[in-house]
Amino acid sequence: MINNIDGILHKDDFIKEIENKIACGTESFTLATIDIDNFETVNTYYGEIVGDEVIKKIASILKHNILSNDMVCRSNKDEFNILFDNTSIETTFIMVEEIRKYLDKHTFQLGEKKADIDIKISGGLANYPKHARNAVELFRAADSALFRAKREGKNRVCLAADENMITRSNYYTKTQLERLLVLSRKTDKTEEFLLREALDDLLDKYSK
Repeated sequence: MINNIDGILHKDDFIKEIENKIACGTESFTLATIDIDNFETVNTYYGEIVGDEVIKKIASILKHNILSNDMVCRSNKDEFNILFDNTSIETTFIMVEEIRKYLDKHTFQLGEKKADIDIKISGGLANYPKHARNAVELFRAADSALFRAKREGKNRVCLAADENMITRSNYYTKTQLERLLVLSRKTDKTEEFLLREALDDLLDKYSK
C-alpha cells in the first residue's frame, strides 16, 4: 500500500496548518472530508495494486481541481481532507460536487489490464468559524457530514448545516463539449474547473 503521494500533505502537517490559521485569526475557510465509496470492494476484486492506482487517481483529481492556496492530505487509507482557503461552504460545495459528478460519469482504465473501474466518492463539509471554534470541532463536523452522506446512500456531498444553493445553467455546442471532455480527461480537471479557469482569464483580460 502506498504511503506518500507528491503534493499531498501528511495529516499531522495538515492539522498544524489548520491550527495555525485559527491561531492567526484567519478569515473563513472550509474543510472537506472525502471518502472513496466501497474501496475495500475494489481492493478485494482487483487487488491492492489497482487499489493503489485508485488512490493516486483520486489524489491527482483533487490536486488539479483546487486553487493554489488550498491543501490536500490523505488522512486514512481511502480518505482525504481538503482545506479550501478563505472559501465559503457554498463555494466549496460547488467545487466538491463538481469533482463528485466528474467521477460519477467517468470510468478509469487502471492496472496492467487497463480495466474500466468506477470510482465514486462521498464528502462532508464544515466551515470555520461557522461550525467550529477549533480544529478538533472542525474535523468532527466534517466527519459527521460525511457520515450522513454515507448513511443517505453514498456518492453524495453533505454539509455540516443546511445551506441555500443557487445553480446556473449554461449552454454550449456539441463540439465545444466534446473538446472540453477530452481536455478534462487529459488534465484530470473537471469540466467546470476548466471553464472557471477560462472565465478568470477572460475577466483578467478585459479588466486591465
